[in-house]
Amino acid sequence: MTKKSSGKTNDPIKVISKAYDKTVDNYNEGIEDEDLLPEEFKNSERYKRFKKILSSNPNGSEDSQIFEYLNPKKGMKFLDVGSCANLICKKLHEWPSEYYGIDISPKLIKASQNFVKRNNLNIGGLYVAEVANMPFANNFFDICAVIGVLEYFDIEYIKKALKELHRVLKPQGKIVLDMPNFNHPDCKTMIELEGYLERTRENVPSNEEFEKKFKKLFSIEKVDNKIMKSYFARAKE
Repeated sequence: MTKKSSGKTNDPIKVISKAYDKTVDNYNEGIEDEDLLPEEFKNSERYKRFKKILSSNPNGSEDSQIFEYLNPKKGMKFLDVGSCANLICKKLHEWPSEYYGIDISPKLIKASQNFVKRNNLNIGGLYVAEVANMPFANNFFDICAVIGVLEYFDIEYIKKALKELHRVLKPQGKIVLDMPNFNHPDCKTMIELEGYLERTRENVPSNEEFEKKFKKLFSIEKVDNKIMKSYFARAKE
């Protein structure tokens, strides 16, 4: 007798893509992420503390740091890896640089493409693609942001992704990239939250292991030690 497949996959690309596709469906149905969390977790002190930290460090302040460091100018090409709904929510098309976005969620890319079409925006392009295999020429981009992306993968995938990021960036091109800060007291709560949203993190490398690989290809100029540890760096020549 042939054993039937459960339909589940261990491929992190497919798992995360499906999870974010589901997030789009939930949004369209008026379901928020917090609605999906167990009551025990939502009522826990650790989750309340985590929410308080997020509210005291709004994305706007982080976005301004990224903007200030990347310093986008007219004529530059900007790559937004794991673009999610950034184009819609953060209006990155208003930056002086030319916007390109990739995401592994077809539904997120479709939503962004619809936004571009409705508003008749002029951007470089939006693509369903993964960070370890991007459809761009060598040295194509001047600046890049990789926020909330590599945290889902093991070190072998991350090594491939870093090589690909280095390939598509110009020498000395700027990049802002983040990883979970395992030394932060609320990092475990963040990872547990992501698990409830089916964005499972398995075999994620330590900060030290990641930095060892990252420094081979990029020169770190600044580090921001929050729940997500942000690296501000340049591509080595």
